[in-house]
Amino acid sequence: MISIRKFVGYTGAAAGIAAAIALAMASQAVVAAAPTSRVGDQPATMQSAPSAECTAAIQTIKTAAINDSKEDASERSIAKTNPDEATDVSEDGDELANFKTLFGIARSACAPAAETAPKVSTFTPSAQCTSALQALKAAWAQGRPTTQAQWSNLQSLAQAVRAACGWAADRR
Repeated sequence: MISIRKFVGYTGAAAGIAAAIALAMASQAVVAAAPTSRVGDQPATMQSAPSAECTAAIQTIKTAAINDSKEDASERSIAKTNPDEATDVSEDGDELANFKTLFGIARSACAPAAETAPKVSTFTPSAQCTSALQALKAAWAQGRPTTQAQWSNLQSLAQAVRAACGWAADRR
């Protein structure tokens, strides 16, 4: 019996040590594999400080959350002694509505202005692009290409579409 206990105890300790070593090795591998050159590739961006309205709205949310947690704690302590007095379902609904309102105010105060929103541009194909697309669609509609000549034709038509429409061949 003692030898089995020693075996189980030593095996458990060895497994724990092996797990610790494996975790240490995994974290070392992740740190070693982290790309360091990518930091220099990205331009530095400056983030502006939030406006006074945004800061006030966030502080209001924080204060409301603290007050709500204090109230919930007092309700739990009351529920331990007198369960009938602590049940108020409508109060939770009112608190949820209050938080939704507070978050809506914060969203409107902290959201960037409408004029700084990115502008979406639509693609309007040129006449050459449209004709190249129609030629590619017509070749594709003839059916699945079975010969090397048909595949080459489709590839050349696709390259013509990329060139006519201004699409880059390498899209990273």
